[in-house]
Amino acid sequence: MEPNSLQWVGSPCGLHGPYIFYKAFQFHLEGKPRILSLGDFFFVRCTPKDPICIAELQLLWEERTSRQLLSSSKLYFLPEDTPQGRNSDHGEDEVIAVSEKVIVKLEDLVKWVHSDFSKWRRGLQAGSVRTEALGRNGQKEALLKYRQSTLNSGLNFKDVLKEKADLGEDEEETNVIVLSYPQYCRYRSMLKRIQDKPSSILTDQFALALGGIAVVSKNPQILYCRDTFDHPTLIENESICDEFAPNLKGRPRKKKPCPQRRDSFSAVKDSNNNSDGKTIAKVKCEARSALTKPKNNHNNCKKVSNEEKPKLAIGEECRADEQAFLVALYKYMKERKTPIERIPYLGFKQSKYACFHF
Repeated sequence: MEPNSLQWVGSPCGLHGPYIFYKAFQFHLEGKPRILSLGDFFFVRCTPKDPICIAELQLLWEERTSRQLLSSSKLYFLPEDTPQGRNSDHGEDEVIAVSEKVIVKLEDLVKWVHSDFSKWRRGLQAGSVRTEALGRNGQKEALLKYRQSTLNSGLNFKDVLKEKADLGEDEEETNVIVLSYPQYCRYRSMLKRIQDKPSSILTDQFALALGGIAVVSKNPQILYCRDTFDHPTLIENESICDEFAPNLKGRPRKKKPCPQRRDSFSAVKDSNNNSDGKTIAKVKCEARSALTKPKNNHNNCKKVSNEEKPKLAIGEECRADEQAFLVALYKYMKERKTPIERIPYLGFKQSKYACFHF
């Protein structure tokens, strides 16, 4: 590998449209090969005049159309390096994040990386865990598995760790870690609980679950972030290329046909398929109606009038029978000293005592 060349490390971890996403990349810093992977924190300086800040590598991808190697990082600045400055509300281990992520080509990001962080005086000095203590009972593998599941969204970093081991980076070179404020509080409380115990206890699964952080690097510095700010000059930086930001929107879904349209189409189809049957049925109905129609309309009118008269007479007779039955019923109930005080309500229909059976 040439000193100034960039190379992806490990297999791709995702594909989306023209983008191929990766977990790590290799570059040379001061003549030595180094690997940066997703979730790593490292010191950068955006321009020679800017103060040193912390970058968190969050996304790595290659655009197949333009063959550009790109990265997305989150920057953290000390409160005194922000436009508002440090005040009494800021903690001694606090940093403030830039509200917008920065998208930079890998070749420019490598130029930002700063190896001399001796002037960085902020952060909680956490005790590191010795690698000799991790070799027992598979604690090292358990620790790496835990860090992958919590810090790297469960991605498999075995191939990346193997490449780091081949380069002599078996121990983590991360000298700084930025936590959220709740994580930082849990970590400080855990340190208080185990202050008289060896640092190897931080590799215990219960200590990790309660907020402990097992760091293998030398002289690690723990900071936290709980606020953001708008950087005034970062937009003017020529290395930032927001135009290459990945478009992660999916393809639009097919619109389902409207049910009214489907019904109209099916109706048209059925009408076309059944047009012959309808015409045949229509002819048959007309033939039957012609056979049943009487020849004389006057006779028909007379028949209708003659049929309606007995129906009216039958209805009047039924009403008279019901009235006589009700009178007899009231009289009978009164004689047996159980008079009907009110008519029972059986829904919206009018009740007919003639239909009851006692």
